[in-house]
Amino acid sequence: MITFKEDLLERVTSDLAHVSAAAQTDLNDDIKLIDSQLKRYRRRLSYWVERQLELEEIAVDSATRTVTYRDSSVTLTRREFQILAMLMTRPEKYFSAQQLLVEAWHDDRLPEESLRTYISRVRKKLNELDAGAQVVNKSGRGYALIFRVHPA
Repeated sequence: MITFKEDLLERVTSDLAHVSAAAQTDLNDDIKLIDSQLKRYRRRLSYWVERQLELEEIAVDSATRTVTYRDSSVTLTRREFQILAMLMTRPEKYFSAQQLLVEAWHDDRLPEESLRTYISRVRKKLNELDAGAQVVNKSGRGYALIFRVHPA
């Protein structure tokens, strides 16, 4: 739903310059409505992501880039944390390598090999925690953060 609304907002905004003044007024009202809906959806999503982490007993400190599960903690590098934070925004949603490069690192010029190296590091650190969360890759779909039903 969020992606749909973002695409819709982008299309309406880009078409704004090509319509009459009267239509622009109506479209501006539509843009405000779509934007407010997007903000609501993002707040809800953020709440449920935080709730899932709370239920999974995973604490994330973005200031120190530390992930804690029960009595174990791991510290991530800036790049590792950016990847994990992106994946955590929508658990169980698959992101292509290109999406992760752009949305997590804000640079699509970096090679996918670098991304794979950092993904490997994140996997290893999540494994050390044994928190029941893992980064998985499905061919043709991308990478996702998946939670096991009952962590060991």
